[in-house]
Amino acid sequence: MSSLSSHIHRFSDFTIDIEQKVLLRGGKAIPMAPKVFETLLALVENHGRIVLKEELMKRLWPDTFVEESNLTFNIQQLRKSLGDNARQPLYIETIPRRGYRFIAEMKPLVTPIAPAQPANIATGDKPVPHASVLTKARVITVLAVVGVAIAGLVYWSSARSGGKSSSEINAKDAPGSRLKLVELTATGQSHHVAISPDGKYVAYTRRSQNSVEIWVRQLASNTNVELLTADRIAGLGFDKSGESLLFVKGDPSALYRVSLIGGVPTKLIDGLEGKFAVSPDGSQIAFIREVVNRDGQREFSLHVANSDGRNERTLLVRAHPGKLDVPIWSLDGQSIICAHGNSAAGSQDVSLIAVNVNTGEKKDLSSFKFFLIKKMDWLPDRSGLIISARKSVGFDNQLFRVSYPAMEVTQITEGLTSYSDISVAANADVAAASQSVLESYIWIGSSRDPQNLKKITQAINNFCWTQDGRIVYSTTASGTTDIWIMQPDGKEQKQLTVNAGINGSPAISTSRQHVVFVSNRTGTFQIWRMNLDGSDQTQLTSGSAKNYPAISADGKWVLFNSTEDWHLWRVPIDGGEATQLTDFVAGMPSVSPDGKTIACIGRNESKRELLILPFEGGQQITKLEFFGWISRIQWTNDGKTVIYAGERNGRSVIIRQSLNGDLIEDSLSLDTDELFDFGYSVDGRSLAITRGSWLSDIVLISGLRQ
Repeated sequence: MSSLSSHIHRFSDFTIDIEQKVLLRGGKAIPMAPKVFETLLALVENHGRIVLKEELMKRLWPDTFVEESNLTFNIQQLRKSLGDNARQPLYIETIPRRGYRFIAEMKPLVTPIAPAQPANIATGDKPVPHASVLTKARVITVLAVVGVAIAGLVYWSSARSGGKSSSEINAKDAPGSRLKLVELTATGQSHHVAISPDGKYVAYTRRSQNSVEIWVRQLASNTNVELLTADRIAGLGFDKSGESLLFVKGDPSALYRVSLIGGVPTKLIDGLEGKFAVSPDGSQIAFIREVVNRDGQREFSLHVANSDGRNERTLLVRAHPGKLDVPIWSLDGQSIICAHGNSAAGSQDVSLIAVNVNTGEKKDLSSFKFFLIKKMDWLPDRSGLIISARKSVGFDNQLFRVSYPAMEVTQITEGLTSYSDISVAANADVAAASQSVLESYIWIGSSRDPQNLKKITQAINNFCWTQDGRIVYSTTASGTTDIWIMQPDGKEQKQLTVNAGINGSPAISTSRQHVVFVSNRTGTFQIWRMNLDGSDQTQLTSGSAKNYPAISADGKWVLFNSTEDWHLWRVPIDGGEATQLTDFVAGMPSVSPDGKTIACIGRNESKRELLILPFEGGQQITKLEFFGWISRIQWTNDGKTVIYAGERNGRSVIIRQSLNGDLIEDSLSLDTDELFDFGYSVDGRSLAITRGSWLSDIVLISGLRQ
């Protein structure tokens, strides 16, 4: 038998290559997160036998406490990769309350496999195996999904089979390229990361229920030391010497410096966003500030200051939608490269610009635009940038190479999870990245007992209740973001929108049984209407992007926000011309039960406000202090109180605020989850929420010079 045969499993038309940690189908690699692959391997190695949940969790997360929902999520992702169905399984059978069993027949190897050749001891390189059907597939996929994700780093040669190339993306092959990923954390709690200039230390965050810790790992010894704890961390970076760590913490936020050996942090700069950059010579820091101007619009400004925080200068100011983000210094230190633009419309509107440090002059660097640019850094050989970005609204953040100064864009990763942060060592061929998967569910229960809601099914963002007590919600269960309907116990699930862009934010007319929602199926987010069974889907708005729909009490009007300025508009639900109701920010509208007033969220220069407006628009009737975040507003049935979500004393709460200003709070037990949306049923007896979190872990990447 071949010495490689023990590294191969086959079932149906799938092949598992244990050595390369990849699942193949027809010779093509299937993107799969490492923990999901390990789940598959554990089941296959015990095929025909029940593998208990405790056994799986002990194997996947040794010496680490995680909730059972993590295992459930892995099984869901595994079934999605295999095309399996939990109700009529071909591969993975659920044994209620006990565990899982792999039921597919395992096949013997029928393709000859060449014996493995010894590695080159001097270089550590492995020789290329002899050609055969199976070994060719392995050569093609060597790091075609290396560790695949935690999002599946896919190298950009023939493994991609043409992959992500387009007329706008120059997806050139890179023969001989080998990227290697090593998982540094496995808690799901590490979002921010930075690597020292010499590549010897990695700093990363670890989230707990009430705080965030900063840890530092010495890679040579593989030892970890907790550096400090804070309520909130928004960004990390090393100084040029690599002896100190810079970090943004707090709310309001500030930039601090602390020695790697510990001590009291020194505050450097107040009021900056989480992403900042140190100049090539270490003498200056570039950063972004975000404020709200007199018109209630967000305003972004690019600044530089000395490394001690002194001599701050403003280089460029832009108002919404001209967002400035993720600054990085040019190699000569003469300009700041940053992201510019905002894709709230649902299209690709974020580009790269350079701002001269001496004159503040702005220069466009590339005509190619992204939906989002999350983070960027220089490649070790300084040939270009590596960028964590999203091409369009429907995809996770992936890594791109942008050559410099030619600005040719090449996507170099793909997968089911998302790159949140990236940091490259200035003087070594190594980088650190955080990679994330969103876990989000809808929970439903009695409104009298909000602490004990029951998890029902996967759902994201907003939802609404029907008059007869069903839930209309958004989910990615079908592989795309669509709107579904179900009973509150999760039964009778039915998909209402199908393969038509991104669909979400449903609102319902209880009088006419219409659902209005937001979709970008025509290129930008617009307001659409459909019947409760999904029929008669009709576009109601056009032009600039729209969001946050609400329906009037009589069911005749749809209110919404324009994403250009967040002013309030309305349009007939049967179609027609839209009418502007405000010339100021009035977000997240909600119409009172009597149809006479609108509750919405306004903004002034310092904070948000709760506004009560006449239904016909115009100036507010009442202005109240607002204690929540940007979330839905719901009226009580008597029209005397509004309900919204917020955070009080470090806990997520649902706030009931009467129109005379009185507050009542209902606390929610969310552990480390975020609250995405809430809603009470029409009769007020039931409460539903969507909650979840990004499970993020850190990986070390090497081989970038190639």
